[in-house]
Amino acid sequence: CFFIAPADTSFVFEHREPLSRLLFTFVQHTSANYVLLSLILSGILCFIQAIILNNIVNDNKIAPRKNYLAGLFFIIFSSFFKEVLFLSPASLSLTFLLLAVERIFSLFKMEKPNTAIFDVGFFVAIASLFYFPSILFLIFVFIGLATIRPFAYNEWLIILVGFLSPFIVVFTIYFWRDQTYLLPADLLNLHNGGWLHAVTFTDIDGILLAIVSLVTISLSVMLPAALYSNLIQVRKFSTLAVLFILFTIISFFLQQTISLSHFVLLALPLGIISTLVLGQLKNKLVSEVIHLILILLVLAGQYLPLFNLF
Repeated sequence: CFFIAPADTSFVFEHREPLSRLLFTFVQHTSANYVLLSLILSGILCFIQAIILNNIVNDNKIAPRKNYLAGLFFIIFSSFFKEVLFLSPASLSLTFLLLAVERIFSLFKMEKPNTAIFDVGFFVAIASLFYFPSILFLIFVFIGLATIRPFAYNEWLIILVGFLSPFIVVFTIYFWRDQTYLLPADLLNLHNGGWLHAVTFTDIDGILLAIVSLVTISLSVMLPAALYSNLIQVRKFSTLAVLFILFTIISFFLQQTISLSHFVLLALPLGIISTLVLGQLKNKLVSEVIHLILILLVLAGQYLPLFNLF
């Protein structure tokens, strides 16, 4: 479909978050064919992210037995929208949100968690420096910590210290370059207006979002039945996955302009929930049919935008 309708990747250069601007400026100037390079880098990043999520599921015994379903579903859900196939601030931030979730889940039986707790705040901050809407997940990690461990004020303070550390470094760099007046607008990505100031939403975009919403709601409705005989820790992890979906939806409204690349964040919780729900199906035919439907939905997500050309 890229040969029929050349993809518009200009939206990534509208982001002014410090790490996004630094990385995408560098990538743009290192290749004459940015679109091709972006596709390759995004594919590699998606593969790495799938491995991380698969390890999260297997290491924490979320699935009844070790398998590769989480990574498979992650890649499927990461491919729903054409914009997601290119390297974007949202996909980069997802990498660090995955690492933050991995650290949160590992806290369940950790005796000396201070380093892991610091990492949680640190990774959310890095994600925010790539993609500002990710900052909302600071609330998510506090909820996650309260869900996984008993309350301890020092652990909450450690998260804040880890979160503030990258911002202190960024402030120091801006201060050294005498550009502190640019820092708030850069961090919030508000150089060209307020959040959602330019909404360009087509009918095809609405259809694609409706499909993703239907899949998300269906999996969420099926989740309680899949958790009936599971361990308490698995129930807590699944609850956090549902909360992650909620925060992804809310953080959508912190974008400057509408971009469907934001919904790559859904691949993380949907990968976990799909593993729980579909991994327990005993009828192989049903599993194969569901897998085929998901693949067809991915193809629809890639080719439906072509109808905007006519």
